[in-house]
Amino acid sequence: MKKFLIALIITILMTHAVAAEFTWYSQTDSRWKEKRLGGGSSIGRSGCVVSCLSMLLNAEASNSYMTPDKLNEWLRKNGGYSGNNMRWQIPGLIDGDGLGMELVAQSTRYNDWNFLSSELEKGNKVIVKVAGRRSHWVLVVKRDGPVNKASSYYVNDPGMKEFEERTLGYWGGFRSARSYSGNWLDEQAFNLNSEINVVPITDDESFLYDIYGLPVPADVYVTLENKLDVEIHGFFILGLFDVDGNLVYSIDHEYAKIDANGEVDLLYEMPDITPLEDDSNTLKIIYSKYFSAMPSRYDTINLNPIGIRNMSKSEE
Repeated sequence: MKKFLIALIITILMTHAVAAEFTWYSQTDSRWKEKRLGGGSSIGRSGCVVSCLSMLLNAEASNSYMTPDKLNEWLRKNGGYSGNNMRWQIPGLIDGDGLGMELVAQSTRYNDWNFLSSELEKGNKVIVKVAGRRSHWVLVVKRDGPVNKASSYYVNDPGMKEFEERTLGYWGGFRSARSYSGNWLDEQAFNLNSEINVVPITDDESFLYDIYGLPVPADVYVTLENKLDVEIHGFFILGLFDVDGNLVYSIDHEYAKIDANGEVDLLYEMPDITPLEDDSNTLKIIYSKYFSAMPSRYDTINLNPIGIRNMSKSEE
């Protein structure tokens, strides 16, 4: 019986390039740009804050799949706006007081780098009003560089029609900030066994497939561990990826719940192992709060493999 041992990279559904820890949404997306906020304006014109908060909620383990229009509708029904202005503590109540995402701190000082860096070091995520604009907010996703340098802080900017890498250096800094805590679905949220096993059918069975020229199927075994103190639930999609990291197609998917600090064994059916004979192809697991056969890159978070060994194909 042949057994393939291949590296597994966990991919979390919800971003792109340097913004890889969080979903990126454009407030001008045609799906919601015309939706009215609390006052007379729309998400397309004034929805930078609700778009940033949707990115945060999507990256929070305790919350269901969230988009700007869904969050906006909930806020309109639950006193989330004062006119078009956000009541900053209200979005954290969407999953209950003291649960999930919560507003924990704020600053109104210009370029308060100590506040921004310290909140990020705590594991919190910060939405800032950028300098040089009348009122535009972006989500700070990480710092990479000196604390007091605007270009060290990478952001998800909902004001773009297409994603591009930006830092606070684009605006020269920020004017105020709001910090949120949460159980973030990032590279620390999952762990997994160092190998995934791709096990084709036995030789006693495979000859029938050879006779009729049918593709040889296999079972794929994966063990995932939840490193968070809250339950994680969603779709875990097995995908075939090419040498450039592009998704070729989805092979199979499983919906699973992983208890807080628990683990789950998943079994996938792979109808044809032929693509794995090409060493440039690999398998990856994609996590999503919703199911999509061909996930959008704007809804994905690619996690660096932790404790994963690259294994060559072998026979048993």
